[in-house]
Amino acid sequence: MTAEFVTAIAVVAVFSVVQSIFGMGVLIFGTPTLLLIGHDFVDAITILVPASFAISLLQIATSAKDRVAVSGYLYLFCLPGIGLGLWVIQGGALGSWINILIGAVLLISAGLRLWPASHAWMAAALKKYTLIYHGVMGLVHGLTNLGGSLLAILATTQHSEKGAVRYTVAHYYLAFGAIQIVLIATLLGEAEGLLRNLPMAGIAAAVYLLIGNRLFLRTAGSVYHHGLSLFISAYGIAVLLSH
Repeated sequence: MTAEFVTAIAVVAVFSVVQSIFGMGVLIFGTPTLLLIGHDFVDAITILVPASFAISLLQIATSAKDRVAVSGYLYLFCLPGIGLGLWVIQGGALGSWINILIGAVLLISAGLRLWPASHAWMAAALKKYTLIYHGVMGLVHGLTNLGGSLLAILATTQHSEKGAVRYTVAHYYLAFGAIQIVLIATLLGEAEGLLRNLPMAGIAAAVYLLIGNRLFLRTAGSVYHHGLSLFISAYGIAVLLSH
């Protein structure tokens, strides 16, 4: 087992705790972390997507009382947007600009979440432009693996209870993960990489069952919302400074 693989395991384990609480974490924080320590984007998503998928699946399975409806635009516009984004990445069109794009997405998302006046405005805008928002969110996720930053805005403008927010995020992330796994294996030709990183899914599942979900049940709603915003801000700044 190489030092690089051990480091990747540590990243997955730490952010599996975060995803267990917030519904997101492995992708939105794991991606910039792996980029900062030297992994390329394709390698990063190959490591992280199986782990994220495993946690989302468990969250859906264990959140029966928090289930809420999700928009059909997830399947009609968001998932095709992810495919388009991964196709662009596969062609190498963004090059070194990927870090700038990732950092910008994180900071814009955090700014909107931390600015109280934006909540009502975003709720109205999302209601009016939800189709476009889903398409943009999918494209951003395909390009950067950080569609969760926009998903956090969507979920928290639609719901106030932390259980409903986490269920919404988990439902979207489960669909994100499913389409990403298919496209990583086919479009990017990384089926072997996904198989090699299957242990990451097991590690993530164990962290959720043994630690993460218990912490979620004990986390106050205010801590939940402010904690996620601060995490997003910190990582946006770190990624931009690393460029």
